Amino acid sequence: MSFEAGFFGPGNKLRWEAIQAGTLSQETLKRLGPFLSDLSNNAEILALPRVTAEGNVIWYVVCPSPRMTRVARDQVRAFLGPSYSNFDGRLAELNPLDPVEAAVLRKYGRNAFRVSIPDPKVIETARERLRLLLQLRKEQPIFYAKPERAVGRILRDFEYGLLTGDEATLASSLEELRATGRLSPTNLLFLEIRRLAVGRAWDAILTLPELDSLLSLPRPRGVTESIIAAIYHSRLAELVEGDRATEALDVFRSAVFNRFRGAYRSRANLSGFAVDASFVMVAITADPPQRDAANAILGRYEVRSREYGLLRALIESNPQPASQVPLSLQSVRAAFAEGDVDRSYALALELPASFERCAILLRAAREVNTLAAAQAALQAFAALASEEQQRVRNHALLSRGLDALTQLAAAKQTASGIEQPPKDWISWIRQLNGDKPWAAAVVVAETGAREWNLHNLLSDGEAIQELADLLLAERPDWAQIALRDSLPYFLEFCLSAGSDVRLKPIYENLFLAIAVDIDSSLPQAAALLQIIDYRLQIGIGASDYSEMLHQMSEAIRAIDSPSMMQLALDALETFISRPCASPEDRRQFAAKIISLLQRWRNRFNRAHQLLLRSIATELELGAIDTVDTCSDSTVGLNDWKALEGKRLAIYTLQESALRRAVTVLEQLCPTVRIDAFSDHVGGSASLQAASRNADIFVLATGAAKHAATIFIESRRPKSAVTLYATGQGSSSILQSLQQFVLGNR
Repeated sequence: MSFEAGFFGPGNKLRWEAIQAGTLSQETLKRLGPFLSDLSNNAEILALPRVTAEGNVIWYVVCPSPRMTRVARDQVRAFLGPSYSNFDGRLAELNPLDPVEAAVLRKYGRNAFRVSIPDPKVIETARERLRLLLQLRKEQPIFYAKPERAVGRILRDFEYGLLTGDEATLASSLEELRATGRLSPTNLLFLEIRRLAVGRAWDAILTLPELDSLLSLPRPRGVTESIIAAIYHSRLAELVEGDRATEALDVFRSAVFNRFRGAYRSRANLSGFAVDASFVMVAITADPPQRDAANAILGRYEVRSREYGLLRALIESNPQPASQVPLSLQSVRAAFAEGDVDRSYALALELPASFERCAILLRAAREVNTLAAAQAALQAFAALASEEQQRVRNHALLSRGLDALTQLAAAKQTASGIEQPPKDWISWIRQLNGDKPWAAAVVVAETGAREWNLHNLLSDGEAIQELADLLLAERPDWAQIALRDSLPYFLEFCLSAGSDVRLKPIYENLFLAIAVDIDSSLPQAAALLQIIDYRLQIGIGASDYSEMLHQMSEAIRAIDSPSMMQLALDALETFISRPCASPEDRRQFAAKIISLLQRWRNRFNRAHQLLLRSIATELELGAIDTVDTCSDSTVGLNDWKALEGKRLAIYTLQESALRRAVTVLEQLCPTVRIDAFSDHVGGSASLQAASRNADIFVLATGAAKHAATIFIESRRPKSAVTLYATGQGSSSILQSLQQFVLGNR
């Protein structure tokens, strides 16, 4: 073997010696000097020259990994290619009997290839081009990219953000999903609508240019729910909640229903007062009116509630009696053609088996999009003769619906050949723990969370314990990922029962399932705090209390960025406001969190400083050191002057948080007049007066009765400012006001 003179000087020989020897002596290490770093695994590409016995020049391009080999292959082909070498991009087989190539194989394996320069006239040019390639690679700036997360992991954070009402999380998760390029524009639009709904940007939803097209497509139930809420709050809420039921029905009939007909095709798996009021209006304005459907919705509310009175007023505003339509295939088709998918589905179930009945059920079930409807449609298909089943498969629209419903129903065949989807969370997790991967597991969990019966679970203590145990059971890796991606839906399902003591075993194990997830994030930690809040309300022992403090502090510490400040303050307030099983452990937790916050104290604004000092005083931690200056990007003391002379009202059920927020605001702006309310019923004369007269009203929606929210909103003047704090603590109330004063600088 000989080395080509002049190329990188004597360092080439040292490189070859190191490669062939496999180890380096102390003397060689001293001689090698600056070339030593090139031999480490951090060296991306090396080009080592050799002159063969025939006088041909060969370069060996060696790399530390298969990925860099692919990069080097493309770049060498671009810089040399067939013009200067015989390299065509294919990796040559190195000869293990050749001592040089054997050394390359021994150190780099297949992560190497050779480039021959057969024409002596172009050797100098080839050398310079190869030198240029290596020099450019050396001068290339280092790009520090964030690791790309799996789409399911990002969607998990998005769902946690929906659960906690965290608009910042929703925006960042949506931007991250766009960057991956793995979701279709339609799916991204679905997520955007749900994000806008959390921020109560109702007009922004209704002015989307894609809305008309979207109303004609099958879509997730949460998206339909958001669209209906946007229509209600933008066009109808003022009339319905202002006791103007007749006007509301007239507007709905003349200006809303025909424009947004596609949003009201099915009420299945939808919830919320805006949805219920909207579908009462759909039923009452139908021709003929569907009073039974309207009364069924009314029956879901307590007779003395504000919501019951509003819905009843809508129903009584149209006294026209309902008429019965004889059951027939024609009446079922007519109902579907009119856009009443729920009625057409219910009527079709009563028809005898036929191709026409199956076709209607398949189409209706596709829009209803529930597990029960999917099962009924698949049963109708299974009841058909083989010729008619083939007819369904030959029909493009029906065949697509059949495939979608089969996936939704989990494609689990019984002995009778009928699809059986999971009927509850227990059967879902049992199926998840099976041997074969289940591609539709998360989709089924999302659908089932809206459909499965919580009251049935609460009435069965053994089922609660079994479900709690299943959460922590061993399962394959793919199943564990699917479970974690489905936990936001499971958590939302459980949280609808609030701090029901019967759910104690589930909350305990759900807390562990989320806390031990090594792939932590800010929205996941916020969801963990929600579970902690309910566990504290139910009541726990000292050891469990200490464990929760530890897990929460670790979750906050793992975030390691200023974004944890709001969560940290919420966590401190949660543990202050709820019963304490170990005061000393709570003090240590608070001291640890405050210490973590001090790392980012240059990001504090005046409200943060005052709130943190208030919390430290309550816990008897003594004075804490904070910075009294604020950066231009935060809210300074002068900005709070925007509240001078204003009349401010705050409503939340958390009395301690209300008291703390008022104390801080009085220090920030002594001249602001504050009315504070924590009425559990709502409707008092003072609350009514504040709703009408306050310049700014802050509603803590995370800790407010829905009836009180309706009461306040219906009395707010259009010109007045209403702010919504999504959290339950004083930090959330102050945050909403901070955003307001920043917007009015």
